[in-house]
Amino acid sequence: MSAPPVVGAQLVHSADAHGEGAVIATATIAPAPRWLREAAAVFVKDWRTELRTRHALHTLLLFAVTTLITVSLALGPLGVASGERVAVLPALLWVILLFAAAAGLPRGFVHEEETHTATALRLAATPSALFCGKALYSASLLLALEALLAPLYVAVMQLPIARPALLVAALACGGLGLAIASTLLAAIVAQAQGRAALFPILAFPVLLPLLLLAVELTRGAVGGSVGDGVLTNLLLYDGAMAVAGLMLFPVIWNP
Repeated sequence: MSAPPVVGAQLVHSADAHGEGAVIATATIAPAPRWLREAAAVFVKDWRTELRTRHALHTLLLFAVTTLITVSLALGPLGVASGERVAVLPALLWVILLFAAAAGLPRGFVHEEETHTATALRLAATPSALFCGKALYSASLLLALEALLAPLYVAVMQLPIARPALLVAALACGGLGLAIASTLLAAIVAQAQGRAALFPILAFPVLLPLLLLAVELTRGAVGGSVGDGVLTNLLLYDGAMAVAGLMLFPVIWNP
């Protein structure tokens, strides 16, 4: 009996034909099911492309650091009254993360359209695996940014953290939801004109609940108390966006 085709190798060949040069060591993931191989191939391809171009890394990092410096110079550790720090500073942190993600994450599908590798991906990977691979790439990129930015923000703004574990949970769950939603929105705007203006318009109503829940959870990490069900609602938002993405992405990706 002949062995089933290795999807990772198909992605490598298709990407090379269009100048991507993205490869994946398929031998290391061959025992996994085909769907997982496809998702892993997309994830590794995106990271290898990003490490070669560093577009999203530079955009996210420069935007976040520049905004952090601006906020620290405008407010500083003493620029906010002590009674308002718990309410204001967590919101500023998530505003920085939100706009940094809006500046860097939508390039994922735009790059595929510009380099003409979108057709190869449509042929080589199922839509659900492609969506999960792209979402995991965005999530890893955003979580890396949070791991770098959050300690800097806490140190520069001298923000006391009463419950560090809750802050980690807020950043992880909020970052995951932001990555999943941004991946779905990026796929929508990639094939449209006026992409730069369309993404913020679509993102505002979709990401507003996430922003409110993440800010409330971060305030709980700073103040020491959080309302009932905030973390649960944030996890439910992440799950809802994941389900919506898996349902809608095949229609968006294969119009």
